[in-house]
Amino acid sequence: MPRFRHPGRMPSRAVLVAPAVVLASVALVAACGTDTPSGRPTVTVYVDPPAKQTTATPAPSSTSVPTASAQPTTAAVPTALAVGRQRGAPHSYAEARSRIASAPAAASATGSFQSPSGNIVCHLGGAQGLAACEVGTGRVAPPLPTLCPAGGPKDIGRIELQAAGARPVCNSDTIRDGSEPKLPYGSRTAALDPVACVSEESGVTCVDSGSQHGFFIARSTFVTF
Repeated sequence: MPRFRHPGRMPSRAVLVAPAVVLASVALVAACGTDTPSGRPTVTVYVDPPAKQTTATPAPSSTSVPTASAQPTTAAVPTALAVGRQRGAPHSYAEARSRIASAPAAASATGSFQSPSGNIVCHLGGAQGLAACEVGTGRVAPPLPTLCPAGGPKDIGRIELQAAGARPVCNSDTIRDGSEPKLPYGSRTAALDPVACVSEESGVTCVDSGSQHGFFIARSTFVTF
């Protein structure tokens, strides 16, 4: 039997919907890939996301990191000085160390001693540093005018050995207490390391094996190295 067609109804045709680029952030479909209650297929409109806006992050400001400033020293004193005739004086750590090591040790000379003449007295350790020796007679003028502070003595009477080197001192005090044993000429202190001294007719030499600094002192002369 032939089908009856309603005269005012057109046959259904497939509608093609092209994807649209919409500059909006709202999707037009509530659920993708499902059928609506009317049974018609859901048309999905793809929305291109807006271009991601990038905000330039300012470069961190250059912050200077403070560096530890050098601690002030008591004075800028050269570690190599020489005054006077320097007769019999060593002029380097190696020479002084060799001379001290070859001398026999005197068991009586430990923390302090004096030369056989009594003119030179030395103390190892204490407030003056690793070692300090001073002369009773024969103080000497400084090789540099800045060595003696203003308002004090203008000549050098003591050498103090510290870790940074040997320092001439324009002293007005004394380390002598009168109880120091005499260290015979050609003998050294009992200990060899780290600090040792040798007594010779030419003068007294002391060295520190840790810093490899030392000094020689005698009447009217001294050498530091």
